[in-house]
Amino acid sequence: MEAEEEKLLEHAKNAVHALTDKKQKWTKKVGSFLLEILVIVIAVNVTIWFHNWNDKRHERELEKEFLIGVRENLNTDTAIIKSITNFYKDEPLVYYDSVIAQIISNKIDTQYVDSYSYQLTINTMPIYDYSIFQSFSSAGNLRLVENKKLLNNIMYLYSSDLPFNERFNNEITEKRKDGFEKYIGSKIGLNFDQNNVTAKLSTIIHQPDVKYLIQSGSIALKSVNNQNDNLVVIIDTLIHDIDKELKERFKQ
Repeated sequence: MEAEEEKLLEHAKNAVHALTDKKQKWTKKVGSFLLEILVIVIAVNVTIWFHNWNDKRHERELEKEFLIGVRENLNTDTAIIKSITNFYKDEPLVYYDSVIAQIISNKIDTQYVDSYSYQLTINTMPIYDYSIFQSFSSAGNLRLVENKKLLNNIMYLYSSDLPFNERFNNEITEKRKDGFEKYIGSKIGLNFDQNNVTAKLSTIIHQPDVKYLIQSGSIALKSVNNQNDNLVVIIDTLIHDIDKELKERFKQ
């Protein structure tokens, strides 16, 4: 930068010298002056163009790194969501469905109902990584994403879809916990055995509020899984759009 300024200063001095050189005819003075000015104008424009080009290249690199980072995060988030869905499907919901069927048929497997009653409170909750989006946003760099439709979808996911999914999972967790304490734990107490908290649920299984708790818990977890499945579709679509953008604009 300093070298460029020195060169421009040198040409400016030459321009002044050309006009003040008493040994030269005025026509030559003007010609030399205009030549130096032309050199200065060209040099300034080349410098501006170079800096703009360099800035643009840097901004494109930032945009590419952001999109790659978001894609990596979303792949991780998808794995988290699917693991939660599978967990509920393979454990609590199996218990819920079995107990509901036993209640309907009036054939209660006491050992099963009591031994696995901890499934009424067992939960797992998602924790998503917002760091890449938040740091890029706080730096004022969201403007660098040229595909505005893609940007809007990314922003909506991080500002709405993911937070809603976290809140929904947390709310269901709290409702299941509170319901268990109110309708089961407060009535028959809890047993702490083999690192699992169980209850003699079979002794109160036919009470209306207990049956309601079991039925509503099953519905709640199925709602969580449905919401998770919908979110996976949204994320998969966004990952596809990011892949397309990286391929078409950045050859990634």
